[in-house]
Amino acid sequence: MELDELKTAWQEYNVKLQSTKALSDRLIISMIKERSHSRLSKVKRNYIIGFFYMSGWLIFGAAVLAGNPFDYKQSIEYLPVVIYCICLLVLILMMLRTYKAFEKVEFNVDSINKALKIIIDIYEKPNRFSEWTLRLLLFSATVLFPLSFLPRKVVRMGVFGGIAETLLAMAISAGILFTAYKLGAFKERQSAKFKEDLKELNELKSLSEELNN
Repeated sequence: MELDELKTAWQEYNVKLQSTKALSDRLIISMIKERSHSRLSKVKRNYIIGFFYMSGWLIFGAAVLAGNPFDYKQSIEYLPVVIYCICLLVLILMMLRTYKAFEKVEFNVDSINKALKIIIDIYEKPNRFSEWTLRLLLFSATVLFPLSFLPRKVVRMGVFGGIAETLLAMAISAGILFTAYKLGAFKERQSAKFKEDLKELNELKSLSEELNN
């Protein structure tokens, strides 16, 4: 009788232990889900800010083309601004496409693994076109735009003076970009954080399987 009671007590304890463990696993997974969901919301918010920021510069470029505040005399002088506007428009459209991809990601306790993989895949999907568009945009702003003022500077300051001032403007622009790059302005950080969430989730599942076995 005592042996039967002991077995019953042990079975009840085992059930409680398994229930407690399952609850604990569920709680941890829920915490990872909330953290990842919060991070994704922040990413989408940054995309919206970036969209309006770049749209503002696009409007500025369009205003330059329409109003000619720099008093361009030749059609070729408009070329840097045209390239700049086209690159901005392309990058804005790409941002919208990525934002829509993030919008489709659904987080729940049962599919968080899949959601994290989708987000990481969106970040790491090769997009050479986007990279070269950004490079062309920066090249237009730092090199082509200062060059568009060279002819009038040469007339006003002479060949050497005009070239020297143009090179100085390029150097300042390049210096600002280089400093921003060193400070991490062009570095993508969120992908690594989502990877950490996925790694933590997989480690939890592996540990849970080991305990169950």
